[in-house]
Amino acid sequence: MNTATLDNLLHVGVAQSTITPPIGFTISGPEFEDRPALGINDDLSARCVVFESYGQTSALVSLDVWGISDSVRERLIAAISQATNIPQTNIIITATANGNSPPLWRENTDQPPEYANYVNYLPDIVAGAALEASLALEPAAVGTVSAILPNLSCFANPNQPEQLETERETLQLSIVLTSDNHIKCLIYNFACPATIIGNTQEWTADYPGIASSALEQAGVDTAIFLQGASADIRPFDWWDGNTNVSHAERTWSDAQAFGILLATQAIRAAPNAIARRNAPIKTAQSEDGTLTALTLGEATLITTNQPQPIEFVADLRSALPNTKLLVNANSSGRDSPTSAAERATTLSTAIELVNRLAV
Repeated sequence: MNTATLDNLLHVGVAQSTITPPIGFTISGPEFEDRPALGINDDLSARCVVFESYGQTSALVSLDVWGISDSVRERLIAAISQATNIPQTNIIITATANGNSPPLWRENTDQPPEYANYVNYLPDIVAGAALEASLALEPAAVGTVSAILPNLSCFANPNQPEQLETERETLQLSIVLTSDNHIKCLIYNFACPATIIGNTQEWTADYPGIASSALEQAGVDTAIFLQGASADIRPFDWWDGNTNVSHAERTWSDAQAFGILLATQAIRAAPNAIARRNAPIKTAQSEDGTLTALTLGEATLITTNQPQPIEFVADLRSALPNTKLLVNANSSGRDSPTSAAERATTLSTAIELVNRLAV
């Protein structure tokens, strides 16, 4: 195989940076009142992976926050593009849906005053990680696999069809391997909000941070959690109206148990992925920029800014039976539910984007 052919195959680079706000800054989230941070339990991170294949380059960036406003997202994407020369339409920003978060989903006029400098500096931190990843590209292969994780999450309304129960328990993985079969990046997609830890006054990335750290301690270079369509999902058995909750106190140990089990199942499933270097990287975006599709070899990642119920993924998978899907939802951190009309429109657009990439 000649050098030119090899150079056109998949190359991947990864990097990450700490984005924990200072002590004293406001902790916010979807459930509890704003309160000042009095300590750091575990750091919040920005994790980045850059893909290059057949002359196309894309970046996937995950932040340990509840959500990201349009204005912050635009600044992050512009900074990454300027630093790396990756087209803005090829840059995807996601949020882990961490419930103990800096309030980045609020527009600037609604930010606590101490965040003015933080929001100005954050694009530089994230762009620096993206640049580091883009400068560390090396030959890689990518594969996709799924696993089932029962009893980690539940429905807000526990009476759901069996098809949705199966979808709720599914863990989707894309695994990026180097030439010596080392896991350079593990992208794992699970539908459960990162809202286990309760009304704490310490910064924490909740269970996605625990799971990613555990995977990285196990040898993965960078582990990126993708929040699934979880508008109707709760951790453990915290469904609405349950009078016999098993983890009612919502402590660090609950998040640790959840995160470690998630990481354990991810690392166990990873060897079952069949990875290949001949993996095209393509992106497509909706006209309003709220929906993006990214092809990673045989898998396609769909990201939407809107909150979506697990039914959205089931319908998408039914409409695209030959596509291996990872679905990320609600990176905007919106707390209002998506209407049936909005869901139908988003579903139709997602299908159109995937079909466009298949051409």
